[in-house]
Amino acid sequence: MKKNFTILKGLFASAFFFSLIQLMPNSTQAQVSCQNATVLWSQDFGTGTTATSDPDVLTSGLTYQESYTLGNEGTYRVINNTQQKPEWQASPDHTGNANGKMLVVNGQAEKFYQHTISNTNGFVPGNYTVSMYVMNIDTSVTCAPDPLLPVMTFTVEYYSQSNTWVPLSGSPYTAAPVAQTKDPTWVNMGSSFSIPDNLNSFPTQIRITLGDGTEGGCGNDFAMDDIQLSLCPAGGVAPVTLTSFTARNKGNGVSLDWSTAQELNNNYFQVERSSDGSTGWSVIATVKGAGNSQVVNNYNALDASPLSGINYYRLKQVDNDGKAVYSNTVTVKVGLQKTAISVIANPFYNTLSVSFVSPTSEMVTARLVDVTGKQIAVDKWSIYNGTSKKDFSNLGGLQHGMYILSIINNSGEILYNGKVVKQ
Repeated sequence: MKKNFTILKGLFASAFFFSLIQLMPNSTQAQVSCQNATVLWSQDFGTGTTATSDPDVLTSGLTYQESYTLGNEGTYRVINNTQQKPEWQASPDHTGNANGKMLVVNGQAEKFYQHTISNTNGFVPGNYTVSMYVMNIDTSVTCAPDPLLPVMTFTVEYYSQSNTWVPLSGSPYTAAPVAQTKDPTWVNMGSSFSIPDNLNSFPTQIRITLGDGTEGGCGNDFAMDDIQLSLCPAGGVAPVTLTSFTARNKGNGVSLDWSTAQELNNNYFQVERSSDGSTGWSVIATVKGAGNSQVVNNYNALDASPLSGINYYRLKQVDNDGKAVYSNTVTVKVGLQKTAISVIANPFYNTLSVSFVSPTSEMVTARLVDVTGKQIAVDKWSIYNGTSKKDFSNLGGLQHGMYILSIINNSGEILYNGKVVKQ
């Protein structure tokens, strides 16, 4: 089997606080990432349709089985589909290559994989990340109600001048259990490790050992793909790994959806919108983050009153310490079929403000009546193609309580009829 090993020297010039890669179906695409990362080694297990073994799989932990179902605990094969037992998920590998392969395991408690990366120039002191993608290949009803779950462990060591393997700071690391899911789902996991700066010389070898911390039994089955070792000169793992951010039309509004593969000290997200993608950014929604997480989290917000034409959106991610970073910008074109109306503040105080998003320019009549039907205020407003804002002012003396706001156009069509409250 051809292995995909990559050694890259030097540093990337660009810093990415968010790892933004288009999401493949049922997968998370961004590696556990850091700023200015340099990938030193990677493994995607190659391509093909024939089962193979792997020289880095530890024979003390797993036994290679070339054919038939992987029915026995502690067996594995490198193959292009996860369904090596009838009840397992049917999924291609994470990398996305044609007939891409991955490591598929019927697990037990073991250290099952080990690889040594060599660099004749030596590995500099500082921070490194080791990451990979893992799928729980049992379907969501397998071994119910209490399935065992794979728990991945990472041991990262350097070879010292005294000819011993010494753990990097942060090693060993144990990730969160990999949960069962209805559909095949790749989970990105890993952590940051560091080489101390008080060594007499740079170590020339780093060894990565992967393990499964769960005793064998029903449910402890997984696939593994896309392992990486990266140098992180600017520090450890980035606060948030964003795996997707999309905008799509939903009725007269726009649905904003995003996912994260990891979060560290993440306080909240803000969704911002602009008409040109460079100026006039306004906050559409604020969504609480997960804080600290190493599982996939999915988020959604709705822009109920988008602009007519092209809308530009971005995410602002804010840490617990107040530091903020921005995502890339996504766009969606809104072609309104009818006028969308929303009350900007309800309850209101002195002024009742109304927002319009209209496909045309037209005149409308707005009426405010009390619960008995008595007219309190009436006005004619000119609204325009795109966004307009109109106000009923000088309502400070109005009695507290509930009122009905109705808005009709010159054709007699009721565009809005709803309750508003005066505070």
